[in-house]
Amino acid sequence: MTLFLTQIGFSQTIDKFVDSTIKVDSLNVPTDFKQPYFPKEMFPEVSTDWIKENDSTYSIKTKVIEGTYDEFVANWYSKHLHAMEEPLLFNRKIDKEIYRFTWLRTFDKPMTFRIEKKNDRFILYWKVLNGAGGYEPGEIEIERLKILTEKDWTEFTQLIIEADFWNMDLGRNSIGTDGSEWIMEGVNQTDYRVVSVWSPSKGNFYNACNYLISLTNLKISEKDKY
Repeated sequence: MTLFLTQIGFSQTIDKFVDSTIKVDSLNVPTDFKQPYFPKEMFPEVSTDWIKENDSTYSIKTKVIEGTYDEFVANWYSKHLHAMEEPLLFNRKIDKEIYRFTWLRTFDKPMTFRIEKKNDRFILYWKVLNGAGGYEPGEIEIERLKILTEKDWTEFTQLIIEADFWNMDLGRNSIGTDGSEWIMEGVNQTDYRVVSVWSPSKGNFYNACNYLISLTNLKISEKDKY
């Protein structure tokens, strides 16, 4: 079962989130394990109502609760990014453009794919943990990087445009049982955004995330791309 959520809008301007008081190391990795990886405004709580239909079946109506914070979701995602020793993307202004796809499958190894552009240099970093996305993250099992071409970057950003990433609903726009969380962050000199889609199997957002997977040497079967 999938629940689709009605979102409310929040400003995505990076100035709103910059916070020099957050303690980080030289790579901008938070030193406090309790530090969330996302601004609180990005993950409001969701209310759920079961509606009885005329044929005695039930449908689910959900909506975002304005001014709240889904601490469980933010902590769940953040726990895995802490284990990956990933940098924060929202707390400081940068002179580059970054997208990070974090892939949390319930029963499979957590992964993250971070693509960066600075001037005419393009790099993809990916990490794999030995835990499970719906349970404990475990420890880093694979950590690699790859120098990309401008063509690689252009093809990826075209997919981002086709997905309309910068106008997608903020935070978590659908939920379900088991499955997987596909979390995409983007940040540049002026803006920051994060969205989470539950178990996509096709479409422009799926294509953008899957393209990052395809740039690595990871061997992942199609049936495991849930």
